[in-house]
Amino acid sequence: MSDTKIIGGGTGTVLKTTSPQILGPFYPLSRPSKGGDLTRVEGRNGQAQGQVLYLSGKVANRHGDPVRRAKLEIWQANSFGRYTHPNDDNTAPLDPFFEGFAVVETDDDGVYRLKTIKPAAYPVGPDAIRPAHIHFEVFGKTERLVTQLYFAGDPYQETDPWLQSSRRQETIVMPILDPVAGMEADAKRVNFDIVLMNG
Repeated sequence: MSDTKIIGGGTGTVLKTTSPQILGPFYPLSRPSKGGDLTRVEGRNGQAQGQVLYLSGKVANRHGDPVRRAKLEIWQANSFGRYTHPNDDNTAPLDPFFEGFAVVETDDDGVYRLKTIKPAAYPVGPDAIRPAHIHFEVFGKTERLVTQLYFAGDPYQETDPWLQSSRRQETIVMPILDPVAGMEADAKRVNFDIVLMNG
């Protein structure tokens, strides 16, 4: 599926913890679906519109030890920049084949995997646009982290107050990579390792 970078444990190196971010106003009201494929909606014939994105990474503590069976809740806007949420008054269209939220767990190595679409940037006022991002809420064994994943090269990042408030932007801004064997030829992928303080 991917060449997920595995953070090594027991090396004596202390890793930078992943920067927290705001929860945001569009946390799903309904119970998120379990399963890591956001490109399809159960019971509907069709695939979400937009750039297919394979997302994977490892959840670890600051010493690099994997956090096994951590729960990750993920939610995001669609490829037009709109959330499936009643409070989102963006005039961009909804996608009937994209709900935009899911729940996955890490495996015995602390690794998670998702298939989604790349969300679009969207307006948050007359003169402001939020860069494309995906929300994460991570439940470890002893702590909870709310953060957001951003994509390197997005021109709206420089003026985004929430991203700019982070002192460790390098922990939440990741490059978009070409696909590997087993993925669609026109898909992209992102590796997003998440580091908790204690796990």
